[in-house]
Amino acid sequence: MDLFTSDLHFGHENAVRFDHRPFSDAEDMYIQMRKLWNEKVNDNDDVWILGDVTCGRKPDVVRYVSGLGGQKHLIYGNHDRNIIRSPELQGLFAECCHLRFLQSGGRVLFLSHYPIADWYGMNHGSYHIYGHIHKKTDDVFRFMTAGQRGQHAFNAGCMINGYVPVTFEELVENNLRFREQHAF
Repeated sequence: MDLFTSDLHFGHENAVRFDHRPFSDAEDMYIQMRKLWNEKVNDNDDVWILGDVTCGRKPDVVRYVSGLGGQKHLIYGNHDRNIIRSPELQGLFAECCHLRFLQSGGRVLFLSHYPIADWYGMNHGSYHIYGHIHKKTDDVFRFMTAGQRGQHAFNAGCMINGYVPVTFEELVENNLRFREQHAF
């Protein structure tokens, strides 16, 4: 099964405060998110992490990533520079790349860390799954949720998806609920 998440920011104290995450500190965040992850993710599941796994040093990245179940695929984010530079850290993942098209559940998905205004197949039923904006409701959020684009673009940010990887159906449901709560 394909599951999606982004912006985990393991080891990043500022992410706890910035996102108002319900954890006491970065270590508590990792422990609780790892527990939720491993309760849901099976060894055969493919987890698509849409960037920003961690802000930690190399030994921390190994500890964080190796503690998570499933086949992990990383779409690089702006905080993944240490992984981009290290073949050893890339080896913790089934694959690492900047962008990815994926056939899943009869759908064509375009995966990237950043929200993109126009993607391949947008007008022909493909979906865009992205991260980066966390739970901001600024101009980018409004743009990505407007019109036809909003029916086919979904934020995989862990903070709007219960801090756990989610199925495509859960991703859509969580995004629609979040949009309703923050409608302008």
